Amino acid sequence: MGMGLFTKISLGLKVGQKVVEKLGEKLEEVKDYISHDFFDYIEYYGDYTFEEKEFNEIDNVILSMLAYIDYSDIVSEGHKEKKTIEEISKEYFAKYTKEYINNHISGMKTAISLLKAVGNKKRYKDILAFNYLYNGTMDSQFSAITFDLGNRVYYVAFEGTDTLISAWEEDFKMSYMFPVEAHKKAKKYLRKYTFKNVKLIVGGHSKGGNLALVGSMYTNFLVRWKIKKVYNNDGQGLRNKQLNSWRFRKLEKKYIHIIPDSSVVGLFLRNNGNYIVVKANMPGLVSHDAKTWQIDFNTFKRTKLSRFSRVFDEGFSKWLDSYNDEERKLFTESLFAVLRDNNIVTLLDFKDNYRLIIDVLKRSKEIDPKVKDMTRDLVKVINKTNLEYPLFK
Repeated sequence: MGMGLFTKISLGLKVGQKVVEKLGEKLEEVKDYISHDFFDYIEYYGDYTFEEKEFNEIDNVILSMLAYIDYSDIVSEGHKEKKTIEEISKEYFAKYTKEYINNHISGMKTAISLLKAVGNKKRYKDILAFNYLYNGTMDSQFSAITFDLGNRVYYVAFEGTDTLISAWEEDFKMSYMFPVEAHKKAKKYLRKYTFKNVKLIVGGHSKGGNLALVGSMYTNFLVRWKIKKVYNNDGQGLRNKQLNSWRFRKLEKKYIHIIPDSSVVGLFLRNNGNYIVVKANMPGLVSHDAKTWQIDFNTFKRTKLSRFSRVFDEGFSKWLDSYNDEERKLFTESLFAVLRDNNIVTLLDFKDNYRLIIDVLKRSKEIDPKVKDMTRDLVKVINKTNLEYPLFK
């Protein structure tokens, strides 16, 4: 006896529903593999002003990355002379050749590509940049620039770690001392806005995010009152004393810490655990480059912290806790003394071959036995993390 019409229709609807559900699942799978970055965002949102589409977390990352660019002889220090991003972009690419630009490490190249991408976009081209300051010595590295977004809103951008070995040594110093020289400069830089009738958004990528946080914590109360948001874009956290201080608690509601799902740098030192974890299209250390962070329209794609990051965070935290400040200082000074003795001044001396660091250490006969023990223990952490994804190749 054949099925009735209503039975056939009911069965057909059920089959159709299952097909639709399966198709939806496949579309979600495909969607995960489609990667959009902030260059795609610029192409679409670049046609809207901040009045039409308000400033958001992606705009923050774009401006924080622009802080990596060397604006010497293009943007001056101080508040009197301001130039539009459109003017700066034209001057920069007239001044520097492709060969010069290609000699930069990948993170710097990303920043330069961003400057080119935003130079003629309605959203960014009329932003005024000013008060560029760079100070790079054998002991410290600091740079900052301010962007006038209009309507009396400034974005203060602190540069992250550049190619100087002294910049990387300063990052290591954060494990045993506070403040480092760059922290003092960040505080001083922000104090220039004490008597300006403006609202401030403060941000940075990598070490720049840490400087944004510390500078905002330790500036005077008038500047702190003007600060509406502090963005730490995959930058280091704080030492325990500073994390548990009233200064951090005063700022905590304004503080936004964005890290990729394979973060390493953003988990360095101590954090309050209130991260925005975003999906990156590359795993491991490569995800530190904000170009890898995926977007959904005007926000980054949210996700959970990867096992890679959790394993590294746990191992590295235990490594730090195993040694006191004096031992960490000894480790840092010994490591960078060896690099300097081998005439390594910038990362370009490695030219993307980070294994040279290990080779240099192996060749050194002057390393303190304690430092050798600490190095061995750190290598164990790296090897354990490498089981999840190669931290170093």
